[in-house]
Amino acid sequence: MMEIKLESNVFPRLRDGVRAKWAPVFFTPISGSYERFVVGVAAVGANGFHLEIANQLDRLKCFYGQDAVTAISAIQIAGEYLEADLAKRAMEALTDPDPAVTGVGFGDLREAEGRNLEAIAQSWMAALSSLYDAQDLSLKVAHDLSGQSVVSGEGSGDRLPFMVCDYVKNHREGFANYFSVDLRDGKQRRMKGSSHKVIIDFSGSKLVANFGTLKAGSLTGSVNLIKRRLWDLKVERDREPNGSFSRKHEMILQRPAKDDPQVTEKQQANLDEAFEALEHQADQEELRLRALGSVQLIGEHILAAEAA
Repeated sequence: MMEIKLESNVFPRLRDGVRAKWAPVFFTPISGSYERFVVGVAAVGANGFHLEIANQLDRLKCFYGQDAVTAISAIQIAGEYLEADLAKRAMEALTDPDPAVTGVGFGDLREAEGRNLEAIAQSWMAALSSLYDAQDLSLKVAHDLSGQSVVSGEGSGDRLPFMVCDYVKNHREGFANYFSVDLRDGKQRRMKGSSHKVIIDFSGSKLVANFGTLKAGSLTGSVNLIKRRLWDLKVERDREPNGSFSRKHEMILQRPAKDDPQVTEKQQANLDEAFEALEHQADQEELRLRALGSVQLIGEHILAAEAA
């Protein structure tokens, strides 16, 4: 029998893809039990990381009823801690883990290739976890030449930061340099990048701010994006030097008005609930969450804050 040896380089590869190592994040709700859930996937590459956490944790209520609240809280705490640990230790956070919550563990590291780290983590979560819904991301799943499922960011961008940047630039000369380079240059939204980097939309002399839209039609996706921008603000705030120099750090949202005819009563109730949850998270991090109704109001707030 002829022996055929295949090398990895004979298989098709992504033209602009990235290679990474990834590992599933497990949660064991009952100590000593063999029962466990895949609650996340962490992907680490040469230029960064991405942590994808289960977005349908409410399904645990089917198993544990009211006791699921404790489990859900533990998973969320573990995810926040792991994201901070990945930012600090990168791959070592997976090879030498230090979980914040009992019952959290990691699977074996494996290699993968995808369009970016986010796509790798999301595609494996969709394949491995019953507590995850890929459709909830409002993303499109595609297949590249290697046959691997990848996720593209179609429709996931937020135009608000670009519009705020344009408004402020048109009303105050010299303020353009306070905005991030991609906003000034009108580049594609940064969330399509291959790594999780701290992103700050506006960094002025008195105000540091990120911008986000609370969308009634895609509430889950917009909330997840805003949470990420809050995290970036926290990291940036913690970098501030101690002393007399202290800037305000705000997450500024645009949300539909209470009397918006295109938003139903149910959607308004969901928006209120989402805003309260985001406000609670901002309070925990000692950040300011501000909701304004238009690009003009946001722009005027920035100009007034810098002039104060």
